Amino acid sequence: MIKKIISNIIKEAVNNYLKNQNINNDINIENIEIAYSVDDKFGDYACPIGMRLAKILKKNPMEIAQGIINNIENNKYFDKIEVAKPGFINLTLSKEYINNSINDLLKNENYGKNILEEKKKILVEYISANPTGPLHIGHGRWAAIGSALSNLLKYAGHEIYQEFYVNDAGEQIEKLNQSVQAVKDGKEIPEDGYHGDYIKDIAKENGIPKDIILESQKKLLKRFRVEMDNYALESKIRENGELEKAIDFLDKEGLLFEEDNAVWFRSVKFGDDKDRVIKKSNGLYTYFAPDIAYHKNKIDRGYKYLIDILGADHHGYVPRITAAVRAVSGDTASLKVILGQMVRLFRGKEIVRMSKRTGDMISLEEVIDEIGVDSTRYFLLMRSYSSSLDFDLELAKKKDNDNPVYYIQYAYARICNIFFKLKEKNLSYNENKSFDINNISNESSLKLAKIILRLPDEIYESSKSLEVYTFLNYTYEVASALHKFYYDNIVLDEDENIRQERLTLVKAVQKVLGICFDIIGISKIERMW
Repeated sequence: MIKKIISNIIKEAVNNYLKNQNINNDINIENIEIAYSVDDKFGDYACPIGMRLAKILKKNPMEIAQGIINNIENNKYFDKIEVAKPGFINLTLSKEYINNSINDLLKNENYGKNILEEKKKILVEYISANPTGPLHIGHGRWAAIGSALSNLLKYAGHEIYQEFYVNDAGEQIEKLNQSVQAVKDGKEIPEDGYHGDYIKDIAKENGIPKDIILESQKKLLKRFRVEMDNYALESKIRENGELEKAIDFLDKEGLLFEEDNAVWFRSVKFGDDKDRVIKKSNGLYTYFAPDIAYHKNKIDRGYKYLIDILGADHHGYVPRITAAVRAVSGDTASLKVILGQMVRLFRGKEIVRMSKRTGDMISLEEVIDEIGVDSTRYFLLMRSYSSSLDFDLELAKKKDNDNPVYYIQYAYARICNIFFKLKEKNLSYNENKSFDINNISNESSLKLAKIILRLPDEIYESSKSLEVYTFLNYTYEVASALHKFYYDNIVLDEDENIRQERLTLVKAVQKVLGICFDIIGISKIERMW
């Protein structure tokens, strides 16, 4: 990772600078910020360490930055290191380093993989819909985020287990059964039942309604390139006595009390804003109780790192389930809850409000049928999960550069077409020859090479932040740089040496885009014309 290399070099130079200045080195410089330069004229990377130390040392940040540079020994990584106002250190990568890195990228089958210092065993739970109807577009967003995030974390080096918690017990299942039975009997569906047209379809089938719906959800998720390792059933949690075992565990730990004929969990002890009822005065468990048992089940299976992806309407639920995880694990497990915000569908400027099939939100299947899996996944991943998402179906169907999915897939197809033409023209190209950017070092070639070498850093940073949209932005940047390179250069040049280097660079881009597409979960299209 280039940022890590630069950070270590700056850290060593800072230590030497402080030593040479006879400054007692008890300053914490572990987390040195390294950023991409906003403009190529400022180099490739920038470090604001001068400003940071100025507050501590009471010195001019420009003077400090220059002093640090003076303590960087000559090395193979940079062609230029300079100070810029108000105290930045700007660094430009050397062509020697670029060449070595491109060659490593092409030869290393695990390029950018397993880059994390601490690798964890993580259970990622997402979607977790009731089997009472089709998955809606909100579920689709959580499915896309969960799937892509799992791919990303796995590529970075974590051991990932993907799970769908099926809420197949309780009052909503009884309402589903009553709704289906009413249709079978030719009666009106109860007012508080399920009224979508899909109920009529289920009524025509033999079998248990919730099982029929769950199988259709599984089939759709597989089509959507979501591969769950397990579908955990709430009904099994109840049938296996795990609910009672979890309650007994909390009771033995002194974490339950009775009040108003109800049983309460002392969740305030673990950071919640109030204690929570887990068993009502009528003797029935609350929805929270089986969720406690389910999370204890995860921990008992050996997962100490948990990620839950829930809808935004679960915002108030986060403190209590976090408290529950701390309680049942004895503070040995951690839970990160990601709240996926709502999705609004548009056709141009007109909002799409209702689905006839579900009687509610637009279903995920309807969107996939209209625009395809690739566009659906990409558009659902385009924004931070903490932001609401406006999704334009008309834009997603466009076959031009306004559509970001088309734009990045066209970049991959363009590369494939270059190699198709190479074969057609019977031109020479040696895949085993080492890359040398000095032969093609114009602006667009250098920029393209430097962008693709950011892949390990982008994987690392996205896996740390758990934000997939930043990785999509990077993928788009790579595609944009490839298109610019293509317009600026004749890739299949008559000059054999120039052609060799350009094709090798393009081959490296193809590998990086392929990795990005696999993580995002979209198709590598070889021909688009």
